[in-house]
Amino acid sequence: MKLLIFSDSHYRTEPMYSVAEKYSSVIDGIIHLGDCTEDISGFKTICPDIPIYNVRGNNDYENGCPAERTVPIAGHTIFMTHGHRQRVYYNTDTLYYTAAQNGADIALFGHTHVPYLQNENGILIMNPGSISLPRSSVEKTFAFITFENRKAEAVIMKIGHDGISKLASLSF
Repeated sequence: MKLLIFSDSHYRTEPMYSVAEKYSSVIDGIIHLGDCTEDISGFKTICPDIPIYNVRGNNDYENGCPAERTVPIAGHTIFMTHGHRQRVYYNTDTLYYTAAQNGADIALFGHTHVPYLQNENGILIMNPGSISLPRSSVEKTFAFITFENRKAEAVIMKIGHDGISKLASLSF
């Protein structure tokens, strides 16, 4: 099973939709971690049979989307949030403890627009960065998590001038 993960699209959907279309034949789910959740509407056309999981961010108002969610996938438990409520600009401590309290072994967040990938005491903490407005020296980014035989690999990808390439990866 392979998940495609985005955050912080901010109504700039072209790169996100292009990536989804490119990988639609090999992914089994899409996650959007907020800002702006209505951007996921195009996935219904690009990959109509693929489940979509999303949470709202600090720029998503009254759209009925949850601020956090915990989902069991492929023998793992994934905690999803945008991250602003966990103050991820400062550190990932609150995110880590919230994920642990929810029984998650994977915690996904956005908000900072900066890619992040660490194993913190047995919980994978990942921010795919921003697919539209990066705030680091790295280009636009997104991520995958691939599950196979109760093992998983998280990969952050960047979209550069020379195409798509791996920025970071972590197996757990």
